[in-house]
Amino acid sequence: MTDNIPLSLPLPRNYGKDEWVLQFTEDDKEEIRKALQHFKSFGLEVEEVNQGSFPLPTLSQRLEKLANDLHDPRQAFFVLSGLDIDQYTVEEATIIYLGVASYVADQRGAQDGAGNMLTHITSSKLWNVPESVRHGIHSTKALPFHNDMGADILALLARSTAGHGGNTYLTHVTTVYNKLTDEERRVLLEPNWPVQTSGRLERFYLGQALAFHDGRLMSSMDPHRFGPHPKADPNTKIPKLTETQRRVLDRVSEVAKSAEIKLSLKKGDMLFFNNWAVIHRRDAYQDGPDNSRHLVRLWLHNQRLGWSIPATMLEPWLKAYGGRFNNGLYALDPAATYKIPKYSAGSAAFVLDD
Repeated sequence: MTDNIPLSLPLPRNYGKDEWVLQFTEDDKEEIRKALQHFKSFGLEVEEVNQGSFPLPTLSQRLEKLANDLHDPRQAFFVLSGLDIDQYTVEEATIIYLGVASYVADQRGAQDGAGNMLTHITSSKLWNVPESVRHGIHSTKALPFHNDMGADILALLARSTAGHGGNTYLTHVTTVYNKLTDEERRVLLEPNWPVQTSGRLERFYLGQALAFHDGRLMSSMDPHRFGPHPKADPNTKIPKLTETQRRVLDRVSEVAKSAEIKLSLKKGDMLFFNNWAVIHRRDAYQDGPDNSRHLVRLWLHNQRLGWSIPATMLEPWLKAYGGRFNNGLYALDPAATYKIPKYSAGSAAFVLDD
């Protein structure tokens, strides 16, 4: 599986400063307002947002081009900016987000075993549970470079920003690959990376951190999801990472930081990126006295453009997009009370089944 691997891959597009940011025009914003009115006139529920119920006859052409760009590994991300979400209710802003996103990728994925289609990445001031027992996305801590295992396209709507820090950083996987040694690449390509999928039953699969599939390099790695969960039985059959695997993960982080692209999202911005082609991290942050950093995450799949998934990365993808949930849940706000998870995930990956 690791024979005859490429010595180097085509470099990503060389972006100028903020060249990845596309501003909504006044015409775009008026079209969005009309689409929202159209949707609301039918009395539909949030989960019923799609291209048919949220018509964008002109903007849709630009979004279709951007969808194609997302599936080009040399590009693979963009930010839509300029929407004043303060003029809308939370529900209206969510409808707009889902409506715009439906033209980028038409299928939404479940992000946990309950079928939540919207994930609130925040540390709410209402929560009195210590950050140490929360998922990493529900803390103010820094998160390391990772992929959200199973997600095709990852989207983030900035509903509120931090007082300090909390920037998002992206690095193209091809850039990381080109900077690694041949030995390090082969370690990542080996199908012997353990990913625990269930706590109680100690289910796991052996996958790849990197894979060449259909002529593309694809990444599915998360330092907090490889190996047994910290709460696993000490005698678990789930393999631990080897010293070599841990060393190579550290190298990936080191190399990714040397080539990262910093994104300082503003309120109302929508970030979309190809989760197979890009790894991401975030800074630690501090909230202001009157606000909390709050991003709303979608996992998306474009049924026309989406990449074929290798068997070694397929299991979490099927959990997200395999149709376990007919409609899914669309919580507009974070829960007022934080429920301590049995198995917390240090980063943003799909959580354990139980």
